[in-house]
Amino acid sequence: MFGRGRLDHFALQAESIEAFETIRERLRARGAADDFVTDFGPILSLFFRDPDGLEGEVCVNNPDLVPGADNPPGTRAARYPAEA
Repeated sequence: MFGRGRLDHFALQAESIEAFETIRERLRARGAADDFVTDFGPILSLFFRDPDGLEGEVCVNNPDLVPGADNPPGTRAARYPAEA
């Protein structure tokens, strides 16, 4: 479909924002993800790569949801500002 074979990526949903933050820190500590968290409106999303190069995504319901918001890909979550 997008040149990555039969499977583009897989997504997992975190149970809570606390679980999402724990997963995010663990992925970052292992160099599998950067600090960018996307705000899609209803969900926050973090992308990562496994050791074989497969792309994965962890998402969670957005606790900071603004009703009616539907942000385009690439919208940084205000909760996770860029690190200096």
